[in-house]
Amino acid sequence: MLEQGAHHALDHTAPDYLDELLRLTGGKGVNVVLEMLANANLEKDLNIVAMHGRIVVIGNRGTIAINPRGAMNKNAAIIGMALFHASPAQVVGIHSALVEGLGNGTLRPVVAQEVPLAQAPRAHEAVMAAGHRGKIVLVP
Repeated sequence: MLEQGAHHALDHTAPDYLDELLRLTGGKGVNVVLEMLANANLEKDLNIVAMHGRIVVIGNRGTIAINPRGAMNKNAAIIGMALFHASPAQVVGIHSALVEGLGNGTLRPVVAQEVPLAQAPRAHEAVMAAGHRGKIVLVP
């Protein structure tokens, strides 16, 4: 993460990572949370999002009950996002931005491994494994 340009990288499995996040932000919290597992983390997100911050829910595997006061106390917004609702023009814009970023080096994907297409099930197992980092590329 640091090699990719992040100022700080925290291990979300460490017991004190949320305290460390607040320390790094001077107690203010973060402006944006990209939440990949809302059913497990949304309540925690409300504790570390900054005033007027945003929590963008990208992934979820179940239901969750939260106290809305957590968002109200910080004037925070919880936003759901799914790319399959993007308009054709938005998809073109996203594609163009990705191509440009890959071309100029702004985006530098980390390739963990290349797997032959015939072994796609192995690639799926690798991407789902705990601790997985980087892209799994299927090659013909």
